[in-house]
Amino acid sequence: MDPVLWLLSWVDPFLIAPYRLSGHPVAGWWLGTFLLALWCTIIGELTLAALYRLNHRHIKKVAAEMNQGHHQSWQALKQGNKLAFKGFNDMANEAFGKAFFLQIAMGSSSLWPAFFALAWLKKRFYEVPIPLPGVEWPVTYAAAFIVLYILVRIAFSKLKKRLPFFKGSLALARSLTPDERQKLLPGGDGGG
Repeated sequence: MDPVLWLLSWVDPFLIAPYRLSGHPVAGWWLGTFLLALWCTIIGELTLAALYRLNHRHIKKVAAEMNQGHHQSWQALKQGNKLAFKGFNDMANEAFGKAFFLQIAMGSSSLWPAFFALAWLKKRFYEVPIPLPGVEWPVTYAAAFIVLYILVRIAFSKLKKRLPFFKGSLALARSLTPDERQKLLPGGDGGG
């Protein structure tokens, strides 16, 4: 059996339980999907925070390399040394490339649970039209989940500053200079 299908089958009883809490199928679907989006957000943010905690020294090193190359290139340019400027600028650009891909990797690490949830929702609700409250036409499971997921992530981003584990990750991220945070981390706020 495919490992993903096995995992989807294994977690299915846990994931489907909230959908059965309400006696009304539409309310149950929206409640279950909201909780699924919340779980995806929390697991994703925990993943991002854990990765940040594991990699914060490397992140600081890349940020320092980028800032040092940038500073040195500007100093060389101010002194009129175009050869040194080019060399330092090339170093800064290489460090920026590392930082750019590090930012993409760190940011995407928080999204993996949503893709897993979409796979599970497809398995469970692929042909089920999802009614929108107050609207006559239904939406797909994916559209409804994505909207809820985005709303939950926005709300959680405001709340996580008050949660102990995430507060510690944010403090680590804030140990970078504001310029380093802006250039390196998803959202510029420490991402975790």
